[in-house]
Amino acid sequence: METTGFSPAKGDRVIEIAVARVDASGRIEDEYATLINPEGRDTGPVFVHGISNGAVRNAPLFADVAGDVLARLEGAVVVAHNAVFEERFLAAELSRAGISVASLPALCSLWLGQQTFDTPNHKLATLAREAGIPLVDAHAALGDVRAVGRLLPMMLDRHGAPLVYGCRPGNGMAAAHRRGATPVTRAVELRKGTDGWMASLLARLPMSTGEVDDAAAEVYLEALAEVLADGKLVGEEAKLLARAAGSAGMGAAQVAALNERFLETMRDVALADDVLTAAELRQLTKASTLLGVPDYFDDLTPTSLSAAEATRPLIEAPRGAGVPLASEPAGGDGASTVTAPGASTATIDAHTAPAKPRAVRRCGHCRQPGHYRSTCPALN
Repeated sequence: METTGFSPAKGDRVIEIAVARVDASGRIEDEYATLINPEGRDTGPVFVHGISNGAVRNAPLFADVAGDVLARLEGAVVVAHNAVFEERFLAAELSRAGISVASLPALCSLWLGQQTFDTPNHKLATLAREAGIPLVDAHAALGDVRAVGRLLPMMLDRHGAPLVYGCRPGNGMAAAHRRGATPVTRAVELRKGTDGWMASLLARLPMSTGEVDDAAAEVYLEALAEVLADGKLVGEEAKLLARAAGSAGMGAAQVAALNERFLETMRDVALADDVLTAAELRQLTKASTLLGVPDYFDDLTPTSLSAAEATRPLIEAPRGAGVPLASEPAGGDGASTVTAPGASTATIDAHTAPAKPRAVRRCGHCRQPGHYRSTCPALN
């Protein structure tokens, strides 16, 4: 959790919560994360948690997501770093929402770290560093949860002795409480690294959330078209995309699916005349690389050009042709610019007459027709 302060008794509130279900080996099976509207309470030390008042303005109330949180605590031992702190805030928020829950078995990873790690202190960041676990988004609830999940098997192995709890895991806790409120997610501490900005964004979102409505999807796709219009993706643009995704409650799976929809629209525009020039293929590949799937268009090859056809003039594409392809200087094998939706006209490279048969769309991973990368059986 991230909170406005240290004392729920003095009115401090939860402003972000994350829960992950992990198996015995520490593998994450499910994740949930959302900002929480503290109902008028100032978010407190922004320099610590990075959560401003504006960031939580449209976030759900704790009561709206209590069912989602409790559903993930069903049948489980709750593990938290400094569990007493987390327990106090969770109990206060549940009480404020009028929800009564029996005692749950809990394990404090701070206590367990003290038993199993010889470090100067036993803060989560210190333990993660000692264990070689990256914690690039410390003080984000989801980042902390993931670090605890990865540390847990190591600490349990070092501890060796069985742990005994004074109560059984809870069951049926979420049945009477509404679930499915739209979360507000966030991706923090973005870094380009070796994998690129989009990979960093996806890695910091929860694995998956609910279905994205059409309006939210359109906002994200329009933002994506805008930031990729120059064939680049820089840090501030990645943050803009993160805000668009987070405000719509998207997880990594939802963002990846919209990225694929964007790339498929680019494919449709490029192949609308049954011609694919080398310049267009470079533009497609550039876009897919920026979105973290550099081999997405590996099934495509440029159309062969005859000398006579290469002298044909450029033609005007239909209005509102689709998403942008970053332009290249004319010359050589020709270049094109396709405008974003709403633009009046665009020119495309039409140096050749249509070549038949049309390119068969194939999965960018296994190269087989009939599906795309996001649904490839080899990756799912």
